[in-house]
Amino acid sequence: MYNIFKVNENGDKISIATLLACAYFICMPLSVVPLPGDISLLKAISMFAGGGLIVLLFFGKNQLRLNIVHLFLALYVVYSIGSLFLLRDENAWVNLRGILETSVLLFLISSRIYNRREKNIIINSWILVGVITVATMLLGSVELGASERMTLGIGGGNEDPNQLCGYFFLPILACMNKIVSKNKFKTIYIVLILAMIYVAFTTGSRGGLLAIFTTILVYIFTAIKGIGNKFKIFVALILIILIFFAVLYPLLPQSVTERMSIESVKEDKGSGRLDLWVVVYDAITASEESLVFGYGLGSTTYFLQNSATHSAVAHNHWLQIWCDQGFIGLMLFLAVIAFGALRSYRNNKIVAISLFGMFVLSMSLTLYAGYKPFWNILMMSAMNYEEE
Repeated sequence: MYNIFKVNENGDKISIATLLACAYFICMPLSVVPLPGDISLLKAISMFAGGGLIVLLFFGKNQLRLNIVHLFLALYVVYSIGSLFLLRDENAWVNLRGILETSVLLFLISSRIYNRREKNIIINSWILVGVITVATMLLGSVELGASERMTLGIGGGNEDPNQLCGYFFLPILACMNKIVSKNKFKTIYIVLILAMIYVAFTTGSRGGLLAIFTTILVYIFTAIKGIGNKFKIFVALILIILIFFAVLYPLLPQSVTERMSIESVKEDKGSGRLDLWVVVYDAITASEESLVFGYGLGSTTYFLQNSATHSAVAHNHWLQIWCDQGFIGLMLFLAVIAFGALRSYRNNKIVAISLFGMFVLSMSLTLYAGYKPFWNILMMSAMNYEEE
């Protein structure tokens, strides 16, 4: 019987810390499952994983390394704590607590040094994220109001349909990597990609779909080496597209397919996002102080709710963070993403490209700590490997 703790021929073995990290990633869809005490099932799992990782720091041999992503994230966290001088209400504390909790787990998981075997199993865990999300959607998705848009719903909790698309960035690219490599299960990975794209379409999220296809295109042009491999993936994509539009696209509700038209985007002004952005931009530019320092964590909510939009978020992370934390906070957060993408492009290209996909998605979503797909990919970009 195969033992995952056994040392392989290269002298690599899988540590308990790696298994805890994989368990946390795999359970990401459970972030929508509510538990008593106003926490999610994923949060309970993250507390277990984080506690286990802290205990492991005091036992056995631990190889740890901090990098530039950790540096700028630490600076951003410190600056976020300082923003309490601008606004100290319940909303600000909730936002700050989420940033602190997520950052601690990020440091615990990504500061370790992983071997090649551990790196592979962590990437494979993201494929399971795609499998679990697709299976959950196909077996028990929930409809968003009367719009016929579908989203993830487990145990009474629902995911935002626009945010759901972000679950698929890294799983899709991991499957594409398998297709390019000499893997005997290529057909299975093609079917899984097809299923993930279909599920993404059922959400009716235009921004999410744009981010997914942008991510795929960037992967083809930057990560695949050799004419032969590019041809393989091109043929696979053509096959997926043909099957999708011939078999699956006609199954989508008419209201969902109509949302994909340019006319629909013009008519509803991107689901009212343009109106939200105007409100937030006006708040940002109201004074020099607000431009530089913002109004405090969660302050964007008050400007939006006091306007005709009555929204809780700006649906644009960069405008929201600029309003909340000013130009300084915006640049610190951008530096975290930029350095994460640059360093992971050298050691794990699909992570860097997935992070770029999240950047595209952030133009229509807010990426604060409650949105785990973004923070987990950011965590992947901060990981250290022996081969570096």
